[in-house]
Amino acid sequence: MKIDVIVRHGDRPVEEIEGKVVVFTNEKRKNNRANVDVIRQLAKYYSVSISNIRIVAGATRPKKTIEIVM
Repeated sequence: MKIDVIVRHGDRPVEEIEGKVVVFTNEKRKNNRANVDVIRQLAKYYSVSISNIRIVAGATRPKKTIEIVM
């Protein structure tokens, strides 16, 4: 399953707004920390392993396409 994700700064739970998933993180972009946190939050939200989630597009942008293997 592929989903569109928007990453924003903050400390709120994962939300679904207008067909897109919004993930909030306080981690910095440096050393890929924000992406790792986004993947961790999505794994918890969808109840899947972290290894089942990968960023398909937008690794350096706030708008990402993420693939989740269920």
